Amino acid sequence: MSLVSRVRSGGSPETSEPLTLYERVGILLGLKTAVHSEVELIDRLEKGLPVGVVETLRTRGGLTDEETFQLIAPRRTLSRRGALGQSLSREEADKAVRIARVTARAQQVFSGKPEYAADWLRTPKSALGERSPMQALATESGALAVEELLVSIEYGQFA
Repeated sequence: MSLVSRVRSGGSPETSEPLTLYERVGILLGLKTAVHSEVELIDRLEKGLPVGVVETLRTRGGLTDEETFQLIAPRRTLSRRGALGQSLSREEADKAVRIARVTARAQQVFSGKPEYAADWLRTPKSALGERSPMQALATESGALAVEELLVSIEYGQFA
């Protein structure tokens, strides 16, 4: 079973256990080895993420070109980094991880249904000032507000 189908099925092929948030983040980013904690994610960020994680996130997370280039880095910047074999800057990597974390959280809250999670992330919410959760991800404060909404949904307080 491929990594993408693992995310779609909500669990791993080896067990009936659902994927953890960090496993989902790693899969969305296309990381070669699993991530098990926020500290491991910090370590990965400090070492630098290859520019290829953006394309993997775009594909697996269902990001549009517009979302990718507005939320992570301009097309020219990403193209130049790719052509020169450079890693993402720390800021760009942090933005990619932010998007992956919130997307993974939405998939987790909505029972591993990426299509429903993707729709939810793109629908304006009054709690976000009529912004979509994806638009709110442009800032760390916006990402925290989206994560709070997801926690509210997960624990039965519909947003």
